[in-house]
Amino acid sequence: MNLAGILEWSARLAGCESVPADSQVYVEAPGDVRRVLFGIDVSVGELLYARDAGYDAVIAHHPAGDHARMDFGRVVRRQVEQMAAEGIPREVAEAAIEERLGPSHRAAHMSNYDAVVGTARLIGLPFCNVHLACDLLGREAIVEMLRRHDGAGSPVGAVLGWFQEFPEIEAALTRPEQWVGEPQSPLGRWTVAMAGGTNGGYHVFREYWRHGVDTVFAMHCAEPDVQRLRAEAEPGKSLVVTGHMATDSIGINRVIAGLEEMGIEVTRTSGIVAP
Repeated sequence: MNLAGILEWSARLAGCESVPADSQVYVEAPGDVRRVLFGIDVSVGELLYARDAGYDAVIAHHPAGDHARMDFGRVVRRQVEQMAAEGIPREVAEAAIEERLGPSHRAAHMSNYDAVVGTARLIGLPFCNVHLACDLLGREAIVEMLRRHDGAGSPVGAVLGWFQEFPEIEAALTRPEQWVGEPQSPLGRWTVAMAGGTNGGYHVFREYWRHGVDTVFAMHCAEPDVQRLRAEAEPGKSLVVTGHMATDSIGINRVIAGLEEMGIEVTRTSGIVAP
């Protein structure tokens, strides 16, 4: 299987009809890949190491550049559907997402979107990234775990311990933490605000709270957003941050397991926590 085949397979595995806009083959392999280096963030350093170590290809999780980075907003807009599923009016959800997309678009506009990808092309190293498919698989696993415990009355402080059943989180140097709210607050109605390109931040999380969600689970949240949320959170409202690398690794390792079942040797690096 070549890299295009891997992207198509991973999209199907995650329930996508096609390869998401935030995932791309930058340099295609001339044939089947048998040995790949897989990292969450791939720089020129990883590319050069892979070339010298004889890997067939490199797979990144986060978009490394090109269209996968510049078209990232198309994936972020899928958060509107997640918000609508929680009863948030579509026009409110769209307005909240636009607040998130503006800074993201301007940052991409200023970025050197060809730096890493250009090097891969220059040295002829097959290279791709798989983002949303991994995140969807990770979110699905977390939702299933929370539903299985079915503990709306459980205090959020106790819920944090439920995540230890994921080997990736148990092995990581970070732990799920409650960044907004009190540990004794009940879990209540919850949502897993993941697999939307990036976290929704202040505007999105605030709308979840306003429309009846008590606890929001996210991979990460920027400090300015945390401070604004803390200042406005009503009693009983919580934000739990599960840890970026650890949570990314949950979905990534499910993709890696599938690749290994197909006979592809995978070496983890750059942030992936082994199960």
